[in-house]
Amino acid sequence: VAGLALVIVSGIALLYAFFGHLLPGNMGHLYLAPNQIIESLYLLNDGIWGSSIGASATIIYVFILFGALLEKTNMASVFLELACLVTRNAKGGPAKAAIFGSALFGSVSGSAAANVYATGTFTIPLMKRVGYRPEFSGAVEAVASSGGLIMPPVMGSIAFVMAEYTGISYLSICKAALLPAVLYYLSLFTMIHFEALRHGLGGTPSDLIPELRSIKRKLYYLAPLALLIVLMIAGRSIIFSALLACAAVVALSFLSPETRLTPARFLAAMENAAANLLMIAACCACVGIVIGVVTMTGFGFSFVNLMGSLAQVHIGIFLLVLAGTCVIFGMGLPSLPAYILVATFGAPALVQAGVPVLAAHLFVMYFAISSGITPPVCLVAYAGAAIADAPPMKTGFTAFKLGIAAFIVPFIFIFEPALLLMGDWATILQAVFTAVLGVVCLASSMQGWLFTESSPAERVMMFVAGIVLVYPGLLTDLIGFGTASLVFFIQIARKKRLCAA
Repeated sequence: VAGLALVIVSGIALLYAFFGHLLPGNMGHLYLAPNQIIESLYLLNDGIWGSSIGASATIIYVFILFGALLEKTNMASVFLELACLVTRNAKGGPAKAAIFGSALFGSVSGSAAANVYATGTFTIPLMKRVGYRPEFSGAVEAVASSGGLIMPPVMGSIAFVMAEYTGISYLSICKAALLPAVLYYLSLFTMIHFEALRHGLGGTPSDLIPELRSIKRKLYYLAPLALLIVLMIAGRSIIFSALLACAAVVALSFLSPETRLTPARFLAAMENAAANLLMIAACCACVGIVIGVVTMTGFGFSFVNLMGSLAQVHIGIFLLVLAGTCVIFGMGLPSLPAYILVATFGAPALVQAGVPVLAAHLFVMYFAISSGITPPVCLVAYAGAAIADAPPMKTGFTAFKLGIAAFIVPFIFIFEPALLLMGDWATILQAVFTAVLGVVCLASSMQGWLFTESSPAERVMMFVAGIVLVYPGLLTDLIGFGTASLVFFIQIARKKRLCAA
């Protein structure tokens, strides 16, 4: 139900459990009898019936049901309509509308690929209509949909599972994840803006902009999501909050014929939720097999020791290897099973290297989710390419470029927790200001545009400025600000010359 990727991973894990004792040295493990393997994987809590599938049957299901009810009652439509209204006069408005709509819907839906199909069928043709290249349109939707999974408060249900795994409160996780998610979307927004300026693209077509009066009448569609957030902040249990939000969707749907939850719609919502849960539950069960094998064979301990040795050699190489490993393990998997899988072996390796628990889990989560926009196996980008009728690999590389913040910011918050809003407020405010400026510099470098076309040297300078500005610190901030200011004045002077000519 979820493709071959997890089947192959689970199969390799089982082969390792049965035959790993034949491997030489530290690669192998002690002999395990077949009945011992089966008992451990099926009867004990570390295998198939572990916490992963338990989460899918409780917390995850109610959020899948919440998303299905919003979709089948058409109450989710307000996300895109509101986004189109807000960005109606903005350069390249449809692409910016895709950001807001996909961020809101993706956080609730929990699946980046599903979000691409749900919102991309509207936003991608709209982007192409105003002049965006097909591969750029598909990539924007893929990156925006993936970002919904790192955006508080729901984070595609990952935040709740992370709270269970780490013992850290849900609100603390949301607080730490907020700034990196904002930087991710700011980077995407800025690159879209530069692309629109480069090609002279306009705003959203007038015939697709809803009337303000119409939007005002639909604002109560957002009430279930607001209720969900308020209840969780008030300290009520996650499942209670989600169930009450589902009940609010049902109750509010009867206020309008457009949204009324008829028996047919209700059955369609239940069917949709069950179909999505089938995939998630199967994936969680397979992840349970992998986790069980890692536990019983001691592979997790060996991996942590190996990565710990690498961290002692060079922390930068260690982080690069771990990031690549998380991307590989996340390829082709839904977001939640991908996070659970990398959290099993990746997060402990970071913690052993001295990284705070929360930063470790956010680091591995970012790269597991980023696998959806990382060539060559970038399934979320391929979904966007299918709708945009664009070359899949070209769309994948464009998505990789547009999502550059997701590959840089995690490395920074490992070394500087101020980006996770940890520390004194003076340090945090300085980190926020310089990180925002740094992300704009990175976007300018990626798109080759600021006020006018950038030269190769200017793009390199802006990339360096972006990196050092995102990394908090007085010296790095001064270097980054000085470099960015130099490019700024060069661009202003060039634009004046071009205007005079």
